[in-house]
Amino acid sequence: MLQTFQARSHGRVRFTEVNVEPFTEAEDTASEAGIQALRPYEGADPIYFGLVGANAIDDTRVIPVFTPQRESFLEYELTRLIYELENPERAHIALITSLPIDPAAAADPTFRAGSQSMFATEMGRVLDVTKLPPNFSAIPDNTNVLAIVHPGALTSAQLYAIDQFILRRGRAFIALDPASMQAAMSGQDFDPFSPSMPAPTASTLEPLLGAWGVQMAPTVVLDQEGALPVSVQDPQTGQTGQAPQPLFFQVPAETGLDRQDLMTAWLSRGINFGLAGGITQRTQHEGVTFTPLIRTSGRTMRMPAAQALMRPSPTDIYSMWPASGGRRENVAVRLSGNLTTAFPDGPPPADEAAAPEGPPTEQPTTPVQAPAPQAAQLRTSATPAQIVLVADTDFLADDFYVDPQSGGTAADNASFALNAIDVLGGSDALVSLRSRAPAERKMKLLDDMERDAQRRIESRQRELEADLQETQTRLQQLQARGRGSGFFAGDLGAELTPEEQAEVDRFRTRETQIRTDLRGLARDLRGDIERLQALVIFINVWLAPLLIAAAGLFLFWRRQRRGSAAR
Repeated sequence: MLQTFQARSHGRVRFTEVNVEPFTEAEDTASEAGIQALRPYEGADPIYFGLVGANAIDDTRVIPVFTPQRESFLEYELTRLIYELENPERAHIALITSLPIDPAAAADPTFRAGSQSMFATEMGRVLDVTKLPPNFSAIPDNTNVLAIVHPGALTSAQLYAIDQFILRRGRAFIALDPASMQAAMSGQDFDPFSPSMPAPTASTLEPLLGAWGVQMAPTVVLDQEGALPVSVQDPQTGQTGQAPQPLFFQVPAETGLDRQDLMTAWLSRGINFGLAGGITQRTQHEGVTFTPLIRTSGRTMRMPAAQALMRPSPTDIYSMWPASGGRRENVAVRLSGNLTTAFPDGPPPADEAAAPEGPPTEQPTTPVQAPAPQAAQLRTSATPAQIVLVADTDFLADDFYVDPQSGGTAADNASFALNAIDVLGGSDALVSLRSRAPAERKMKLLDDMERDAQRRIESRQRELEADLQETQTRLQQLQARGRGSGFFAGDLGAELTPEEQAEVDRFRTRETQIRTDLRGLARDLRGDIERLQALVIFINVWLAPLLIAAAGLFLFWRRQRRGSAAR
């Protein structure tokens, strides 16, 4: 693949292979560059199998080691490395949120640890984030990805700006919430004399979602199978204990995450959610792909958002749980393809654009920016869209995945969000890549031989276990009839009776015979594999040259014969 990149780059990509020998400068260079040394066994010479890339301004990117486990992502990793060297600047992210998330604060020299969530801190560290003010009127032109996390009340003009950006650029990470606990808690501390309004407890992007063919109902999903334990008080004894709370649940990595998508494939610790919603595909649009990224188990139910915000106890929830039903809900999905505008009649009128949605009490107190000059309206996607939709925002709060004692992460909440934004920030070719099927080249004949041998081994093992059980039964019968020594009843000082000794000898003989048979089976399998290996080597190494030599001799003999006949 790297040789193909080099051949088609017209000299812009140069690929050099270095055979790293122990105790050489090449080994020192590989170690300093970050290539991981592998040792197949203790004391063995290290093996270096990785990749270092550098550009003209000495930026470097490293793949420490190529492993078979990541083979399906090889195309993406190589392409990503070359793309980052060609575009060394960090991706530009425009953030729209009503929550106290300020990634730029992490880059401030006076930044105080703990003032921002771990997600916001990491986002500010690895990405160039611009947080848009509540009264924004346009998306900055240099934006690579638009991140929307629980937006406040948006005006029609702001929704139109979002609509046009997605049709033009097509990259967005959107986290909405039918019942945001962070917003509900901030509303409890609302100061009537404060110029800022509390964040709404629910967020939506209608009519954009409807135009994209998806829907997030104003209900909360509860998952019984992944319910997280919470502290509860027994109403009868008053003692505090733990009980699974379906309002808060974990989606396991192996069963709930898409293992083929680059955003979730290598997450291994699961993702925790709280009062999350569910995303459904309301209408299917031609050319638009709806791909679930994160799904619950099948033991679910839905609850009105207002009721969920009251935090009913696990006992109350289980008392109302339906006896049957439930389905797998989509907590996060990926939309790909060509979308259509949610404003088919054109931009909203100026007077409508100036008035935000929601009750009059939610008017912004800061001066509204003058609308930016309107560009020509896009009605369909100029760039195929790649949108990640998540029906929860509380999962980004530290309470859901950060250990307060150690400060370490216990789940992949922030990793998922940062992965998604990072992947979306790449080139169109990168974003369209998926993990490829592993190029496993299985030898069916060998697999069949191993399966047959395994079946025979298991059959002999079952015979041995049956003989052991039968021997134990006979010894117990001897003890019950009073003909035993008492040794097998617990009297370790008793000598075995002739009957017991005969039974034990019989079992030992049978065990020796079966173990001999098992070794014979393993030996026969190894012999068959070695003979097959020898046959394959003969065909690949010797048969082809022999056939070519025989063909050459035949042609030489035939030519000689024709020459003799002509004379």
